[in-house]
Amino acid sequence: MTFSVCIRNETDDGTEFGVGVATDAPAVGALAPCVSHEGAISTQSFVNVRLGRRGIDLLDDLAVDDALEGLLAQDDHSDLRQVHGVDARGNAYAFSGENCDGWFGHEVHEEKGITAAGNMLEGGDTLSSAVEALSEDGDDLVDRLLHALAAGRDAGGDKRGHSSAAVAVKAPRTTAFHDLRVDHHETPIEELRRVYEAAVEASEGFSEESKSRIFD
Repeated sequence: MTFSVCIRNETDDGTEFGVGVATDAPAVGALAPCVSHEGAISTQSFVNVRLGRRGIDLLDDLAVDDALEGLLAQDDHSDLRQVHGVDARGNAYAFSGENCDGWFGHEVHEEKGITAAGNMLEGGDTLSSAVEALSEDGDDLVDRLLHALAAGRDAGGDKRGHSSAAVAVKAPRTTAFHDLRVDHHETPIEELRRVYEAAVEASEGFSEESKSRIFD
């Protein structure tokens, strides 16, 4: 009941990671996206939150494919899971269990540092459109993730509609708009864009470097 994208993005300041996700269920931001300075993972379908949280913790020592494959091997219901992600070593991985609800599938673009996955979608155009939008250059990763979500929605998205959306970014310089979610709304992707723009405006001069603020 979800589509999402993960990305590794190289900048002059260092590597940043991000996840964007939208679904027709409340509070997807509490379940699907996981990010750290070592990678990004989204866990979905019949969601097992531990795949994301434990997977991210393991990226200090393991490649994303080794971490997630190991966790899936211990999941008695892996046939219902969908999980994908990228890591700091340049690896990318995606898995869709055979009993996820259709339309379901995933894309892995290791050379771009991008993965995408979805289930209960109108069709595969959702993922390809989201990846194409995310691949475009931009100054801010959150903005690119929001464009990807909008593109995926416009190409079909969740066949039941959308009621929640989220973006999560881990960057060398943390800002207040790197962790945003809309937990329940008639148009969550548009509302997430509004919240993002408001947060950007309010965050002018509000960073880790200003007034000794600490974000994480």
